[in-house]
Amino acid sequence: ELANRSGPVTEMSDQAPTEAQAPTPEEAPFASGESFPFMRVVDGDTVVVGVNSRSEYVRLIGIDSPEPHDPSGPECYANEATEHLKELTRTGLVVLRPAPSQGTRDTYGRLLAYVELPDGTDLGEAMLRDGYAREFTYDQPYARRDAYIAAENEALETQSGLWSPA
Repeated sequence: ELANRSGPVTEMSDQAPTEAQAPTPEEAPFASGESFPFMRVVDGDTVVVGVNSRSEYVRLIGIDSPEPHDPSGPECYANEATEHLKELTRTGLVVLRPAPSQGTRDTYGRLLAYVELPDGTDLGEAMLRDGYAREFTYDQPYARRDAYIAAENEALETQSGLWSPA
């Protein structure tokens, strides 16, 4: 059983803005559901995507993976988490989906988004299910939280990735 699951999960819409709500330039990557060129993996919860002729760092909402660039050295399982996300993103394209409850950018200036493959695979959920990340709720619950917690619990039960006794 996971600890520190506080606060109610509320219904939230993670849909792109409608035509009646013209997106701001900041929201434009989320407005169309179009695929963007995937550029590289930074670590197990951050990727770089080509958006509007520039490189954007994108933080995957709802997950936290071990940090390979920690000042005291790579955290345990950081390299494996980074490599697994690289394997998942071999398609070369990703779709960014907003989570209005999370805002558009984090304190480091990264775009905050659910990152999906063109076939609809949610990279955050896949990282959790495969045991390469932990569910992470920052401040406010997000719409996919229940599915993410279930994916993490599945990894715990099957002792996958981070949860392996080895």
